[in-house]
Amino acid sequence: MSRPAGSRAGLPPLLLLLPAALGEPAAAEIHEYMIRRLLYLGTSCGVDALERLESPADQRRFKAACRDVNAYPAGIVVTCTDIADDRSCIIETPAKAFDSLELLQPREREAE
Repeated sequence: MSRPAGSRAGLPPLLLLLPAALGEPAAAEIHEYMIRRLLYLGTSCGVDALERLESPADQRRFKAACRDVNAYPAGIVVTCTDIADDRSCIIETPAKAFDSLELLQPREREAE
């Protein structure tokens, strides 16, 4: 006699999830994929590595090393002020602007 997949000892599949639902309450948390998504959509960083920094208990801080170091040579720091909502995350590190074209232009001599 075969039993349907997902059932054990004749229990419906949903009842098997009941012990997990009655356990500890789920805690909301900012996950690394949320920070990677923020950086991919909002910057030209191209995340190479992501690490969690020390922060107060009610905040989360991350530092990302970028593949493209032109705009963010030292990486990017992201702070999330609400650990339950990734919409509270802000990018603290401003992008660097290297005006290399201005450096290539000849300088005007000052009037003597």
